[in-house]
Amino acid sequence: MPLVLVHNDVVTNPAHAWDDVEGVHYHYPSKYQGKITTGEPFVYYRGVHRLGGKRGPAEYVGFGRVGTIWLDPKTQESSRKAWYCAIEGYQRFETPVPAKVDGVNLEDIPANLWRDGVRTLEPAVYQRIMELSGGRVLTATANPPESASIVIARSDNLVVPVATSGPTRARSSYRRSKQAKVIGDWAEAVALRHIKAEHPGSTAHFHRAAMGETPGWDIDFRDEGGTLQRVEVKGTTGGGFTGIEVTAGELRSARTHRQGYWLYLVAGCLTASPKVQIIQDPVSYIETSAWAATPAVYSVRFQGQP
Repeated sequence: MPLVLVHNDVVTNPAHAWDDVEGVHYHYPSKYQGKITTGEPFVYYRGVHRLGGKRGPAEYVGFGRVGTIWLDPKTQESSRKAWYCAIEGYQRFETPVPAKVDGVNLEDIPANLWRDGVRTLEPAVYQRIMELSGGRVLTATANPPESASIVIARSDNLVVPVATSGPTRARSSYRRSKQAKVIGDWAEAVALRHIKAEHPGSTAHFHRAAMGETPGWDIDFRDEGGTLQRVEVKGTTGGGFTGIEVTAGELRSARTHRQGYWLYLVAGCLTASPKVQIIQDPVSYIETSAWAATPAVYSVRFQGQP
């Protein structure tokens, strides 16, 4: 049965401060074990509390499916166990769907159930929410990265370590999403804008990926001292990354250029408030085993008859 996963901008009760990462994983107590099942579709529900003490309408903001489920290792020895589930195929609605239509709640449930972090959703109501979304999910044209309405924030918390991401394959939605190219192009545009803002004295900004070039990075520029810097960009519509996919050429370039090679992680792609985490010399994290790189795919060219 479809589910509602509550994911609020602001948590007013510290007892409800769960380790949720939008579009990446959901954290919940054992009381919801019987409801959350791998493969179930869900919609995210956001309550009325907003950042900065503001309030807004209760609404449904996106949809996806429940992925792998695993025990929170921090509760292994506890009598009050908690769980994680991975989020797969996450997409945000271009315009959130209001919880009330013409003054009537879409979910016809007892008042006490509105406090639950996980609720089952009648298939007809799930279908109604999807219909009200108009099938419109965020696209690059909805929020151009160059627009003044896009506010880019720096973050140091976009990497979700394997210790809390469970036994899933190390991938973000960058490659998996049906909008992979749209998300990738959008993330690169955000990174380029951020580079120009953070390095006002920099010059020779080249968006190699947009030029159809594949040198092993997406963007390069000359910093204030005239040194060439190379930037590889990865993007996701979710709130963070459990991992990324890197080509052999990108890995080779990262090893060659070291301190002059940067990884820009862009989360919240296609929204008005993307976040960017900047990592210098990313291959050093692989060499120290902080990150694990596993060959996932090979490109095979047929150069002769079998």
